[in-house]
This record gives sequence, C-alpha cells and structure tokens, in this order.
Amino acid sequence: MKRSLLYIMCSLALLSCSKSDDAVPNLLTEFCDVHINHDSIAVTATLDNGTALDIAPQGLKAAARDTTIRSVITYVTDGAMTLVYNNVPALCQKPTPAAELKSTPHDPVKLISIWRGGNYINMVLGEMTTAGGRHEYAFSIDSLRRRILYTSLIHKQPAEDLPSYTQKRYASMPLQVEGTEAYDSVSLSIVTYDGTKTFQTKHIVGLNL
Repeated sequence: MKRSLLYIMCSLALLSCSKSDDAVPNLLTEFCDVHINHDSIAVTATLDNGTALDIAPQGLKAAARDTTIRSVITYVTDGAMTLVYNNVPALCQKPTPAAELKSTPHDPVKLISIWRGGNYINMVLGEMTTAGGRHEYAFSIDSLRRRILYTSLIHKQPAEDLPSYTQKRYASMPLQVEGTEAYDSVSLSIVTYDGTKTFQTKHIVGLNL
C-alpha cells in the first residue's frame, strides 16, 4: 500500500549509519520512493530512473509499516549498501477533480525548482511562514482538453500565519491518474509571488491510453 502524505506527513527518525567522523564522500540528494517493511524499517529506495537502492540495515526507521513513502534522501553508496544521511518526506497526492475538493485556494508560494522525474512532477517549494499554523496542499484537476490534463497546485495558508521566512517544502505530483479520459501530456500551474508559473510534460507514453 502506498500512502499519500500531502496533509499528514509521516515522521521519520534517522539513525546513525556510520561510526566514523570522517568527511562523507560523494553525497547525493534525490527524490525517491522509500519502501518500509512490517518492522517499520526502510529497506529499499527506488529512484525516479528506476534504480533500486538497498538501505543499510537499521539505517532508517519510520512511524509506519508495510508502505511506501515519497521522500527526498541524501545518501552515499558503500559497496552493495546505501547509507542514508538525511530523509525528508515529500508532499505527494494524486490530483483530484476540482469539483470534488471542498475548496480550491491558490495562495502563493515560491517556486524554487520543478522538473519531471519518472512518473512524477517533482518540485521544491518555498513556503512563506511564521510557523503560525499548518499549510494545506493538494493538486487539482482543472480540465482535460486535446489530450492535455490541466492541473494546479492547491495551497491554503492559515490566516494567522503571516509570510515571513522561507521554509522549504518538497512535493511530487504523480502523472498517472486513474478514472480520467485518455491523455498524453500534463500541465501543472502554480501561483507564485511572481505570478502563475506553468510546467508541462510532453509526449508521455502509457498514461491512460
């Protein structure tokens, strides 16, 4: 079972993976799907290019079991095992038809970066906050025209949380959405402090065909 972690993020506790205080070589940071076993231990991480990494035993523990969590990990590969030095759960939820959402606020965020990674649109967002409340996120399906699925980022900023400092948020929107008409391209719009930004994938093979 794969969990959506857009509104409730599963807290992960990173345990020490190395007994050495030496400098860590060749650290990599990537979006991935982290697979959690029945003992709440992360056992593998699948990168967006399909590469499966075996996580060092007891190196990563989650507050969940028998599930998959979308995450951003910082790691290094040591032989056949992967040592994970940092893990941050990513906001992740399949887009929902706008009519099925209770509301569709588009409060602005900073768009730090955005790209396609495998079957996701990955993004790094900057949330302007004073830590005065919980920000809510979702992805809305706005329309489907000429085999293009038009979506947008839903963001509700609490009224009591005035913009102040920037807090980084990682997010991934799955490209495959069941229950819609056939499409082969996805457009995602994000309202930012500099206006609306749009990212569109092209020539996607195998999406609801």
